[in-house]
Amino acid sequence: MEASKNLRRPTNWQDFETLCKKLWGEIWNCPEIKKNGRNGQNQNGVDVCGIPFGEQNYYGIQCKGKDEYTNKQFTEAEISIEIAKAKLFIPPLKKFYFATTAVKDGAIEEFVRKINIENKTNGFFEIHIFSWEDIVELIDENRQTHDWYVKSQNFKSSKSVSVTFQKGLSELILMPKFKRVVTYNKQKIVPQNPYNNPLLDFNNKLQNHNSYINTLLYEPTKSGTKINLSYCEFCFEIHNTGLDPIEEYKMSFNFEGDIKRLAHKNEKSPLPIIGIYNQRIYNVTFPNTQMAGQVIPEKKILVGDDTFVSDYIFMKPFPKDYEILVLWKLISKDFRDEGTLKLLIKPEFERELNEVLVEDPSLVGIKEGDEFQDYIIDKKEKH
Repeated sequence: MEASKNLRRPTNWQDFETLCKKLWGEIWNCPEIKKNGRNGQNQNGVDVCGIPFGEQNYYGIQCKGKDEYTNKQFTEAEISIEIAKAKLFIPPLKKFYFATTAVKDGAIEEFVRKINIENKTNGFFEIHIFSWEDIVELIDENRQTHDWYVKSQNFKSSKSVSVTFQKGLSELILMPKFKRVVTYNKQKIVPQNPYNNPLLDFNNKLQNHNSYINTLLYEPTKSGTKINLSYCEFCFEIHNTGLDPIEEYKMSFNFEGDIKRLAHKNEKSPLPIIGIYNQRIYNVTFPNTQMAGQVIPEKKILVGDDTFVSDYIFMKPFPKDYEILVLWKLISKDFRDEGTLKLLIKPEFERELNEVLVEDPSLVGIKEGDEFQDYIIDKKEKH
């Protein structure tokens, strides 16, 4: 994400006050930040106030619309007056900020630095000043405020993009299937040969051998395509939400959270496809690592309000409930953006009974395995 250094100012000082509340609320991680009083009331120099996360004392902001509204700059006298007012704020402030739409002024910043030291020496609050250039950088560093401000100021005429999973979802629930083998040790009944007849033993072995041969010759072979239901599938949708085209773009992504494997497909056929039909080129790649990848569209331009849908990605997660964050970054010829999506892993489990005949009576019973296995079925069973 990169904010324009020429990001235009709010159209009035009330909107600027709202911007400051939103911006410093995100910086301070303070949902309870609020405007102080209402227009016309004595605010003791404080327009916006709140207690930042992890702090015990209030911070205050004085919002001053300058330059484009009044064509004026801050003066030392004006700053001194507002500081004197802020000293009357109850309870006492720990830090006091001047936020202004005026351009940077070296002399004023030097004055604020000096009076900041003097104020702290006398046991009062810290003092800081942020010009419009400073505020633009803060907007660029704080995504929620950036997205809110860009949309509210109707910057859509330039470039913007939305990246989601299928159906426009930013949070997707995946439900892989796993199986746990339960072994049932069953008592084996050994038939006795009361006469110890070698001919009878030979006859039994011959019958077993003939049964095996008949199975090979006459029973149909299971050779269908297999599907591994322990894999989950998802894709990316890249939507141009601006009016200008996005050219020569590609998107990288990486996962924050444990995954076992990424793949382009979830089928395994006993009969390999030979020749050109096996040379499909995917628009999703997984270079060098199983924890990241790239989306590289064949068509290099995305016009306004158009959507590109990637190939499906097949991912095998671990058999547990957990979250995986997908961090994406889109870059193009003259635009870039980034964001985060979320995968919620909610696995389903089935038990498979495996009956084993044992001669030792002490081994009879049920034993549940500690490891999970992939849940693999014939492709035709899925439909």
